[in-house]
Amino acid sequence: MRLSKTEKMMLEGRYGEACKRSLELIIAIAESYGCEGLIKVKSAHVSGVSYKNIGDAGLEYIRDLVEGGAKVRVRTTMNPCGFDLDKPWLFGVDETFFKRQLEIIKSLEAIGVEPSLTCTPYYSDNKPRRRDHVAWAESSATIYANSVIGAYTNRESGPSALAAAITGRAALTKDHTDERRPSVVVEVLAKVSDYSDWSLLGLVTGRLVPDEPPLIKVKRGIRATDDELKCFSAGLGASSATSIFWTAEQDNQVLHIPKRIAVTSKDLKRAREEWALTRKPTVIFIGCPHCSLREIKEIAEKIKGGRVKKDVMFIISTSRSVYERASKLGLLDVIESAGAHLVKDTCLVVSPMKLSRNEVVLTDSAKTAYYAETMTNATIALGSRRVCIEEALEM
Repeated sequence: MRLSKTEKMMLEGRYGEACKRSLELIIAIAESYGCEGLIKVKSAHVSGVSYKNIGDAGLEYIRDLVEGGAKVRVRTTMNPCGFDLDKPWLFGVDETFFKRQLEIIKSLEAIGVEPSLTCTPYYSDNKPRRRDHVAWAESSATIYANSVIGAYTNRESGPSALAAAITGRAALTKDHTDERRPSVVVEVLAKVSDYSDWSLLGLVTGRLVPDEPPLIKVKRGIRATDDELKCFSAGLGASSATSIFWTAEQDNQVLHIPKRIAVTSKDLKRAREEWALTRKPTVIFIGCPHCSLREIKEIAEKIKGGRVKKDVMFIISTSRSVYERASKLGLLDVIESAGAHLVKDTCLVVSPMKLSRNEVVLTDSAKTAYYAETMTNATIALGSRRVCIEEALEM
């Protein structure tokens, strides 16, 4: 493998033991993919931040990096943790979880990771430019960065993204080159008009082509917003191993790809029926991935003057930066006045919230439905954002 002078010095331990171990991990990943070298990255985004996800073993790994003198070499942000740092009571956090979660965050901060605590770093200041090389974990963020922004990143794991942050290097795989190409055309014959539709379309697409980068061709006249493509990225990341998709806006973009599949309204309906709402929801969750400011505005407008049902907990999750902007615009007051909870730093899937078999969680996110079904005891239901809001409010 070709290594630069600086990279060789890292391997010799001249930049510290933590940097040496991190580069060894990056090289091992590169060799497993048959790469001939490494690539410099401009930023990193680290997943595996919630204590619920990484436990004591993950905390010990981060402690070792701190003790080894690790420092990030590029701008690095972190994924959500287990609770809103200002509202831990909302998530039923016990003392042990609270203390260890804070230690994870403070340890990552000690090596230079910014406490963004979001799965949508591109809504804050960590937004790559087109053709930037970055090292991002969190499947939805990775796919969004490659597909919507036009950056280059591998689908990193939490440890490999952290190693890339410390070394400023990532494995030079095909994801960091212009060799990446779609291998299948997905013709969307179904109508997609809601955030939930795009989320479910991503999930179904990933199930149909779990290992192939797709080119998505929708009906003429349908153009997804970036927020909808964010939801699509999350659904696709939950059910596939791909790191990128393309959208087709002209027929000549798809002529050279022989493999084609179709996604029909029946396909989406069949998938939605897996999480049909059969009982009144007790928890309603919106914000996977974290809501943008535009989404917060839309939700606030729809619930303004209304009142959340007494037996329903309505949670809307967003990033810290969007939360602050929403607060300045008075949107937080509107949402809280209606009895809903606008939270930051976390999401339902990575929180230790204890949900019993009697609970019914309604969400508009196929990713949340997919993971919450196995990570909680509650009954999970999937509905459009309109349905979520209607079920939350008193009539």
